[in-house]
Amino acid sequence: MKHIQFQRGAEGTAGLQISWIDRAESLPPLQPEWKDLADRVGADPFATPDWVMIWWRHFGSGRKLQCLVARENGALVAVLPFCVETQWVGPLPLKIARFVGTDPHCIIFQLAAEAHVHRQVLQTALEHLVVNKRCDAVSFTPVSDLSRHLPILREICAALPGLAACEQDAGSHVIFELPGSFDEFLKRLSKKRSSQFRRDVHGLSEAFDMQTARVAPDACAFDDFVQLHNQQWQAADRGGHFLDWPGSLAFHQEVLKKTDALQLHVLSGTIGGEAGVPLATQFTLGAPGRVHWRLPARRLEPVAERLSVGKVGLLLMIRQLIEDGATMVEAGRGDYSYKLDYGGKSVPVHRLIVSPNTRFGQWRVQLLLAWSDLLNLLYYRAWFLKLAPRLRKLTGGRPRPLWLLWIRSRL
Repeated sequence: MKHIQFQRGAEGTAGLQISWIDRAESLPPLQPEWKDLADRVGADPFATPDWVMIWWRHFGSGRKLQCLVARENGALVAVLPFCVETQWVGPLPLKIARFVGTDPHCIIFQLAAEAHVHRQVLQTALEHLVVNKRCDAVSFTPVSDLSRHLPILREICAALPGLAACEQDAGSHVIFELPGSFDEFLKRLSKKRSSQFRRDVHGLSEAFDMQTARVAPDACAFDDFVQLHNQQWQAADRGGHFLDWPGSLAFHQEVLKKTDALQLHVLSGTIGGEAGVPLATQFTLGAPGRVHWRLPARRLEPVAERLSVGKVGLLLMIRQLIEDGATMVEAGRGDYSYKLDYGGKSVPVHRLIVSPNTRFGQWRVQLLLAWSDLLNLLYYRAWFLKLAPRLRKLTGGRPRPLWLLWIRSRL
């Protein structure tokens, strides 16, 4: 580890001791303190040691670790793990840094860092990655309007002439702000929606002897969820999350063994005389007071579909989370109409990239962004979403995973 004594900054942070870890084998000894820090500051699951170390084992190939560790009077006050990789745009190699653990499609709200050192550690990280490691771009994409570090990064780049920030709109994500009771939540919905929900619950109870449960899943329960999720998407000739994202299934199976943050909210019933058959399941990751709704799955029974089993499963999950004391559900990127219709709120998401503030540095960033956008247009939007499904209908082929090249080019 390289040690840097950081002496400037806001009052109360002079003398902050910052180290850099560049080998994954050096992370486990930090784990107990890191977990305590994450719990203390309310970091999201994606910034916790279990998630980061498991992610690195599954997705760290071809990347180099740069993990900032900050202490104040000996106490751990920040851990910011970055990975650095090289992407080739034709014959030109470009170095990119980003947070470890943010693929596939994680939106981190709170980092594992005490609030009073956020500016110091982020500024030090940017100076280290851009100046010492000569990164062409440090990507914080996707970053939500709700992320505490977004305004701080803007301030740092405005204050330091050597850094430049490229910020663009990157769509939105949905959150559910939860009141103190489920009745209050239902009052926020339109009269039509809340009445329809009650009718559908009654109909599902009569048709399937419906039951609800929250499960801390074992391997078997999680495999059942994956199968249900795959069946739903494959019926629409799509791969679903665990096929689309290479390595995602093995990654989540290991996370399942190491953390109790994963939860399944299961809506089950009786089908063909068999009780306890899942009708709809919601997969969440928990944080104190804040929950990330990762994936849904539902059975495509005609009666269940007619009674909106997926939407009922969503609202029953929210009821359980309110009873558990959660105050917010982060529900993923995209303005899905049913999420907004049933109480969700759209929040802007940004593409934010920090780079050297030189003419050559800005040219390299623009080249990198142009390559990323071109690959997204030609491969993902034109081929993966439109042409490949049509070709499968003609040939009877099966969905294929996303290209790793495209996954790593997203900025």
